[in-house]
Amino acid sequence: MGRLLVVDDEEYMREIMATVLLGAGFEVIKARDGLEALEQFQGPGEPISLIIMDIAMPRMDGLEATRRIKAINPATKVVLISGNDRPPENSVADGFLPKPFRIDELCEAVQSILSDTRPSPRVA
Repeated sequence: MGRLLVVDDEEYMREIMATVLLGAGFEVIKARDGLEALEQFQGPGEPISLIIMDIAMPRMDGLEATRRIKAINPATKVVLISGNDRPPENSVADGFLPKPFRIDELCEAVQSILSDTRPSPRVA
């Protein structure tokens, strides 16, 4: 179904998202911050279909990591997640999901971005 990269500095969030997405049939790799996300993105293996990235993280935040990833490959799909209820202005991400979100909202956001449809009002 695709290879996803889950990026969040909170371990429990990474693990919950990874478990849900694995159960939905995706291959999932994880990173703790934007720097690790860049390393995973540029590392060996199958291409990454979608990145789910928290905005607020140490070392490199999700906005900067998204900009750098999109500079490498503009076609890479990125969904930003945040405790804020609005997507950041001038973001190059493909979607936004405010925390807290339900498991079904996460799966819907991933499917809608991968299929390039946007049925959920929470996905910007």
